[in-house]
Amino acid sequence: MTTFRIQKTENYVVLDKGFLNNAELSWQAKGLLAYMLALPNDWTFSVADLTNRSKNGRDATKAIINELCLAGYIQKEQARAAKGKFGKTVFLVFETPNPPMTEKPS
Repeated sequence: MTTFRIQKTENYVVLDKGFLNNAELSWQAKGLLAYMLALPNDWTFSVADLTNRSKNGRDATKAIINELCLAGYIQKEQARAAKGKFGKTVFLVFETPNPPMTEKPS
């Protein structure tokens, strides 16, 4: 097998490739994580937006996000809106797995 390398001059990203070598992750999870890490640091993620950017449907996208959550590469934070209602879900994305966030009950 011959390997062809591309000369990179622009429009590229530098990633910690540890997650690419993680045999516990599916190819879809590796691809979605690479895509998310390639976006600007201040990018706001949503399931709807990610679904619109690929052939995967909403349920498949949610399943991939859940896989990455279980592996520690994504953490979800549920914001609180006024009057005790739930607000937007914020996705925190990491190049290396982090332990799950736990909150003590108040």
